Amino acid sequence: MPNGSNRTEKQHYVPRVYLRGFAPQYLDKCSENSKSSKTKYCVFYYDLQERTQSKIAVPVNSVCFERDLYEVTGKKGEVVYDNRLENCFSILENRYAKLRTNIEKKAFVKDNYKTKCFLTRDEKLHLMGYMTIQLLRTPTFLNLALEVAKEVWKNDKSEEQLKNIVRIQCLSFIDTYCRNDEKYVDNNKKFVGISDNQFEILGSIIGPMVGMSFMIGVDNKSRLITSDNPVYIRNSNKECLMKGEVVQNDEIIFPITASLCLIMVGGENKDKYPKNCLFEITDEWRKHIFEAMCRTTDRKIFSNHKFDKDELKIIDGVLNDKAKGDTECHILT
Repeated sequence: MPNGSNRTEKQHYVPRVYLRGFAPQYLDKCSENSKSSKTKYCVFYYDLQERTQSKIAVPVNSVCFERDLYEVTGKKGEVVYDNRLENCFSILENRYAKLRTNIEKKAFVKDNYKTKCFLTRDEKLHLMGYMTIQLLRTPTFLNLALEVAKEVWKNDKSEEQLKNIVRIQCLSFIDTYCRNDEKYVDNNKKFVGISDNQFEILGSIIGPMVGMSFMIGVDNKSRLITSDNPVYIRNSNKECLMKGEVVQNDEIIFPITASLCLIMVGGENKDKYPKNCLFEITDEWRKHIFEAMCRTTDRKIFSNHKFDKDELKIIDGVLNDKAKGDTECHILT
């Protein structure tokens, strides 16, 4: 996140404001809601490549970042449009923090377990938008896009030029998205300044989300985890997706905090679950979410606690599956 007029070089692809929700300190709501708080938020992690667990919790600003990840460079390698995307991400992250607070305010009211319409339309749209941008901003996605760019342009452009193209095509629309007032929207409700190629990229992610059921799970034990690639998407029609066809996802899991998780269900299982509900997370659901984060991670998973033997057993099971070549049907695998 930008720091005044100083250019931010450490650019986080998983926002610190998001990771705070998985810090032990976040459980103290007075601390989180106090603007003058100097609380240092820390998380425990498990490195699935090294198969090692952190002995102590580490600051959220020390994980999930790369230097100048979102910067566009000039012919001499100089950074142009300093922190333009970082400034946009800052706006989006502030919106997300407010959205999270609004959901928290009603998620812990037991009477809301009875409601058949828990999330508002705006809340659902904002969650879909946030998850889409979270997917696009990860190094995993940007590296995949870079490989595609290399195939398209062959040897016509340098790697630095291709990196610029990837960032412009995949992320520059966010600047317009952050200014989504009437001035930037035409009569067809289309954002002015977003190219057809950018709409195609957005549509490939948002399209399969449309029509899925929304469920917010509450973990009263506050033991949910997240990862360095926190949006888990499973789609059993991967071949259709690769052809550019829009096929509804089977499942999306997005932990919001250690106590809340968004679960979206589509495909054949959609009718087995309520369309828009609040529910209490059971041990079985918690295990399912934990496993999903282990499968979607690029390297590290994060939590507000050190993992116990049962959780370590789940990690071993996922790693053994990956060693056998079983990556499920995640859209980025």
